[in-house]
Amino acid sequence: MTRGRLPDFFVIGVVKGGTTSLYTYLDQHPEIFVPRIKETNHFAAADIQHQYFLPTYAKDVDIDLNRYFKKGMPEVIHIAHVDSTEHYRQLFDIEHNAKRIGDVSNSYMICPSSAEAIHSHDPQSRIVVVLRNPISRAWSQYLMNIREAKVECNGLIEEFEHDRKRPHTGWGVSHQYLELGHYAEQLNRYYELFPKDQVHVVLYEDYRKDPEGVLKRICHFLQVDEDFSFDFSEQRNRASRPRSEGLNRALVNTGILQTVKGIVPRSLREKGKKLLYTEKGLPEMTEPERDYLIGYYQEEVDALEKLLGRQVKDLWPEFQKEA
Repeated sequence: MTRGRLPDFFVIGVVKGGTTSLYTYLDQHPEIFVPRIKETNHFAAADIQHQYFLPTYAKDVDIDLNRYFKKGMPEVIHIAHVDSTEHYRQLFDIEHNAKRIGDVSNSYMICPSSAEAIHSHDPQSRIVVVLRNPISRAWSQYLMNIREAKVECNGLIEEFEHDRKRPHTGWGVSHQYLELGHYAEQLNRYYELFPKDQVHVVLYEDYRKDPEGVLKRICHFLQVDEDFSFDFSEQRNRASRPRSEGLNRALVNTGILQTVKGIVPRSLREKGKKLLYTEKGLPEMTEPERDYLIGYYQEEVDALEKLLGRQVKDLWPEFQKEA
């Protein structure tokens, strides 16, 4: 048994790229340890501007960490800002037999300081990233924000343009709908510091189609048992919309939903979600919206293919240019 070892691998993103389910699967593996806070954001602290947080994000991460640790980390928390070294170490001060210790934080992909901070922590770190078609990634985030009453404008284009023109931007400060898809620029920061054999890139579309095969390859990369049988029955973060937008907005703006998350067990919260949200009647992306995103990301995807030395457009057909 061991305790107190800090991470030697990092899942760095992307937002709406399946990292919540990946965290759940990695947590099942007996040779892998991940902390009770899924996204610690510890190695992005230099880029985090708490004073400019969006009100809704500030509520999401308003967690009394001293109380959480004092109570023995009673349940998994999706996201927090574990800035202090003392708190970060407490997350890993648990007895286990794991060969690999992980930290799953999507901010590490977009926050410029994270690659250097992780490299300074351990230059032998292994890096895992799941990349998703930036169009479907942005759309999925937009649907999530509709569900969470975080959308401020009518329509995707107006919402995205409004977001990137905010006076302050950054993690938790703006939604970064468009910026989160700048994969080549973000990934290149890791390639400049880590050998490519320490960086494992997964495409979300492969992950959805063959989760068992993708997990097997991740286990091989992490040098843990590849033959472990994962339980894929639980699905997380499925797209849904509010049954009543007015009620949902009121629950979010008053902080009632955040309070409920803190006191109601996850099993009961999942039942409550079915009363508040439905997967039926989800909005569909319009052609002008799709064309807007294709135009925005076309050069970015071209640059990503060069960086990876790999075709991604077979899985992201919107970016296949006509001859």
